Amino acid sequence: MFRREYRKKLFVVLFGVSFFVYFLSLVHFLSGFEKRIFIGSLILLISMGLSSFLSKKLSEPIEKLEEGVKRISQGDFGYRLDVKSSQEFEELSKSFNFMAQQLSYAYERLKEQTDNLIRQNEELQEFNAELEASYEQLEALTRELELSERKYRLLVENIRDILWVTDKNFIIEFVNSRVVRYLNYTPQELVGKSLLEIVDEEAKETLKNMMEGKVRFAEVSFRTKDGLLLLTETHVKRLKVDEEVIGLQGISRDITETYYIKKQIEEKNNEILAISDVGRLITSGSDMKEVLKAIVEKVAGLLNSPLCAVREYHPSSGKFLLLAKGGELKDYPVSEEIRLSEKDIEELVTSKEIKIKDVDEFPHSEKVMPIFRAKDVYSVVVVPLVFGGETKGILTVWASTNTVKNMSLLRSVASAISLAMENSKLYEEIKKVYIKTIEALAYAIEAKDIHTKGHSMRVSQYAALIGEYMGFSREKVEQLRIAGILHDIGKIGIRDSILLKEGKLTQQEYEAMKLHPEIARKILAPIDLPKEILEAIAKHHERYDGKGYPYGLKGEEIPIEAAILGVADAFDAMTSDRSYRKGMSIEEAVNEVLRNKGTQFHPEVVDVFISIYMNERHRLEEIKNQVLESAS
Repeated sequence: MFRREYRKKLFVVLFGVSFFVYFLSLVHFLSGFEKRIFIGSLILLISMGLSSFLSKKLSEPIEKLEEGVKRISQGDFGYRLDVKSSQEFEELSKSFNFMAQQLSYAYERLKEQTDNLIRQNEELQEFNAELEASYEQLEALTRELELSERKYRLLVENIRDILWVTDKNFIIEFVNSRVVRYLNYTPQELVGKSLLEIVDEEAKETLKNMMEGKVRFAEVSFRTKDGLLLLTETHVKRLKVDEEVIGLQGISRDITETYYIKKQIEEKNNEILAISDVGRLITSGSDMKEVLKAIVEKVAGLLNSPLCAVREYHPSSGKFLLLAKGGELKDYPVSEEIRLSEKDIEELVTSKEIKIKDVDEFPHSEKVMPIFRAKDVYSVVVVPLVFGGETKGILTVWASTNTVKNMSLLRSVASAISLAMENSKLYEEIKKVYIKTIEALAYAIEAKDIHTKGHSMRVSQYAALIGEYMGFSREKVEQLRIAGILHDIGKIGIRDSILLKEGKLTQQEYEAMKLHPEIARKILAPIDLPKEILEAIAKHHERYDGKGYPYGLKGEEIPIEAAILGVADAFDAMTSDRSYRKGMSIEEAVNEVLRNKGTQFHPEVVDVFISIYMNERHRLEEIKNQVLESAS
């Protein structure tokens, strides 16, 4: 707009001047010569003056504008134009001043930004220096990391265990190369495959428990590429991000060989323990049939046999008689005696070697055959029981295979059984001699008085019967039997004048008679009888209320064997005839025992004795009558 107006004004001025000069030139042309020179000079002067004036007038705003531009270019952004020669230059001046003001503002901002850039550049330089230092450290760390990574890779690849990593769905993400040796898979074959596909069924549940954090260590069986099982000890660690489980890391060590060695050790240990148990049973002093039953039960359990039996060989008849049987089929029909073929007997008796026979070739009850089939029983292992170079019997073990792994165990057990059977026979013979000797001692005492003959034998029988009813073992019942026979052995030390006196004893004589339990202890001490027998004999005259003799014991201080002997002794004394009185009836004597319950006699023993009377009175009568008849 400004340029257009300025051009227009300049045109008018120049056109006016040109027109004025033209007019003067025309006047000059029309005038005379002398006037022409004057007019020409005048025109020239006027043109020069007018040109100078117009030039100055027209160039003044432009010079100011140029000065302003120069000042601004020199950085003087505070410079301002004040041109009012025309409206156009006044507007131009305002525009220039606005531009100068904007440039001033821009300069200030630029200066501020420049300062900021300089400061940031300084900071950047410092940061760059730090970055260069960090880069050097990073390079050093990278070198160390690469070295560590190489070492770790070597460690992972050369470790003897299987290292593996899965995601939370058990998809294998990493597995080391050791897997080739143990499972015949390459790592590439397993990565991306589910870990659950290469373990057995039991291990699947174990791994799920590991992922849930319930288990951190367990035995896990992996399945090789060939379908074989590899038993491992597996430790795991759950992988987490922000407390969320994202996978599982595990290390699995092959323990297959160790497991089987451990199993063999356990089997050998079981054999040793079994032989030890057999030895303990043999030396326990229990009834031999009970011992043999316990032994065959032990063998059946160790060999997983449904039926084991011990049979005694009788050369005269050629039969094998059943002594004991054990196993889950022991309650099924088993032949009490069997015959083997002459060939089998010859091999068992002569060669004394273990034989394995098919179940159809061995004598057995036909009723049990369907059960054998149901239990997959196919064979019978026959082990000779040899002692002193002779076959005393056989141990038979029914099995589901044609082989038995623990032959050494069977030989050891068979040897122990043979020894036990022989010892049992010797023990029975010694026991018979022992009992006869004891009976002879008792008879020696009773021979002095016809009225007391058979008393010790009856007390022995009554005491044994009470012991049976109280649930005592065979061994304890036998001890009661022996204690009953010997309970009055101390009367050997009592003078005949006191022992055979008819009528009531004096106080002095009674005090002498009260010594016989302690005398019995002194007589029997050298024989090395069991403590229970000696205690029963020495204390059978003690009373539950403490008024007995010779020690004045009361209540539970009295051994139960002595309390039983006391009831048996008193009952027989009350039912036996004496020179000075007639014996009571069984009913009267039982009532007398009941009346003295808790005073003279032990309450528990009395209750058991009353139970015998109520349920099996005939046994009390049989003991009394049988022994009396043998005595007469």
